[in-house]
Amino acid sequence: MSGKARIAPFCWAAYFETGFGEVDAQHHKLVDLINALAQRATTGAAIQPAELAHVLDGLGSYAAHHFSTEEALMERVGLDPRHIRAHRQSHSDFVAQVEAMRGTADPTRAVSVLYRFVTSWLTFHILDTDQSMARQLRDVQGGATPQAAFEAASGPGSDPGNMALIAAVRNLLGLVAERNGELARINARLEQRVAERTAELSAANQTLRQTLESLQETRVRLLEADKLAAVGQLAAGVAHEINTPLGYVASNLGTLREYAERLLALADTAERLVSAGAGADVWAAARSGTDLDFIREDLPTLVAESNRGLGQVSDIIHALQDFASPGPTETRELPPGQILEEAIHATQASRRPGQALVRSYGALPVLHGNPTLLVEAFKALLDNAVQALQGTVGTIVVRAMPVGESLVVEVEDDGCGMDEATRARIFEPFFTTRPVGQGRGLGLSSAYRIVLCHGGSLEVSSTLGKGSCFRVTLPLLAPA
Repeated sequence: MSGKARIAPFCWAAYFETGFGEVDAQHHKLVDLINALAQRATTGAAIQPAELAHVLDGLGSYAAHHFSTEEALMERVGLDPRHIRAHRQSHSDFVAQVEAMRGTADPTRAVSVLYRFVTSWLTFHILDTDQSMARQLRDVQGGATPQAAFEAASGPGSDPGNMALIAAVRNLLGLVAERNGELARINARLEQRVAERTAELSAANQTLRQTLESLQETRVRLLEADKLAAVGQLAAGVAHEINTPLGYVASNLGTLREYAERLLALADTAERLVSAGAGADVWAAARSGTDLDFIREDLPTLVAESNRGLGQVSDIIHALQDFASPGPTETRELPPGQILEEAIHATQASRRPGQALVRSYGALPVLHGNPTLLVEAFKALLDNAVQALQGTVGTIVVRAMPVGESLVVEVEDDGCGMDEATRARIFEPFFTTRPVGQGRGLGLSSAYRIVLCHGGSLEVSSTLGKGSCFRVTLPLLAPA
C-alpha cells in the first residue's frame, strides 16, 4: 500500500440528517472538516499561526451562514420561543469559543483543541439540539402547536450508547494527536542532536584534514631540508678537496711565471754576451730553434689566462662553500624595509636602462632573523628577476605586507617566465637555465635554504612568456 492511510472517524449517515436539505448540506461540510482535522491530528505536526487563523476564519464564515439559515427557518415555521432562545444562545457560544481559540498560547496543542471543540459541537449540538429542532419543525408543519412540539422534543430521545461511543472516539483521537505531537517533538530534538553531532564531526574532519595537510607540508620541507643538507655536505667536501690542490696550482703558477721571467732575462744577457763573439752563429741557430721570440710574446698571455681560469675555479669553490655553510648564526630584530633596500642597492648595477624597479611597501613590523643571510636571499631573487628580463625593458616589483602572523615579500617580474618543468626544478642546487659558464645554479637554492632556516617558505608562480612571482613568507617576531 502506497501513501499514508486516511483517518475518517465520522462517516455521513442517516442519523446526521435532519430532513432539511440546506441544513444537512451545511452539516455535511462540518463532518468533512472534522475528518480533515483528525487526519492532521494523527501526524503530530504543529499547526502554524497563519494556517490556524485560516481555519478559524472558515469556521466563522460557516457559523454566520449556517446559523442564519437555521434561525430563519425556526422563525419562519414559528417554533416555541424557548427553543429558539436556547438555540440562538448555543450559536453565540460557538462564535465566542471560535474567537477565543485565536489566542491559544500553545500552537502545538491547537489541532487537538480545535478537534475536540468541533467534535463536541457535532455530538452535542448537531446530533442533539439540531435533531430536536428538526423534530419540532416537522411536528409544527404537521399541525402541532409550537408548545406541544417543544415539550415532545424535550423528552429523552438521544441514544446514550451512541453518544458515549462518539465521546470515546473523540477522546481517543485527541490522545493520539497528543502522543504524535510528543513524538514529533522528540524527533525534532533527535534531529537537532544529530545535526549538532554531524557539525562536530565535520569540524573534527576539517581539523584532521588541515593537520594532515600541515604534516604533508612539513614532510616535504623536511625532505627538501635533508636534500639540501646532503648537497651542502657534498659541496663542502668537494670544495675542501679542490681548494687544497687549487692553492698549490695558484702558488706554483706564480712561481713558474717568476722563473720564466728570470730565464728570459738570462737569455737576453746571454745574447748580449755572445752577439759579438765567436759563438754568435751557434747562439743564433739555437735561439731560432727554440722560437724564443714567440715564447716571450705568448708566455704572459698563457699565465694571465691560467690565472683567470684559477679565479673562476676559486669563485666556484667559494660559492660551494657559501652554499654548504649555514653562514652567520646570530639573529636579532630586523627592519624588513632596510633588508630589502640593501638587497635592491646591491643589485642595482645589474639592472640595465629601461628596467624599472617598483617598491610597494610602507612601514612594516620587525622580523627576527639574520640580516646577512636574508639580504643574500633577496639579492638572489632580484638577480633572478633581472636575468628573466633578458636584457630588455621590463619591470620588477618588490612587495611586502604583513599577513596574519607572517610577513609576505613578493619579487615579481614581467620577463620570460618558466614552463612547468623548469618551475618544478628551480630550487634544485646547480640547476640553471643560463648558458654554460654564466650561471652556477646556486642562487635560488641558497635563497630557498635561507628562508627555510628562518622557519619560512618560498614559492613561485610563473607563466611562460609573461613573467614570474616569487613569494617569501617569514614568521614575524612574536610579541613580548
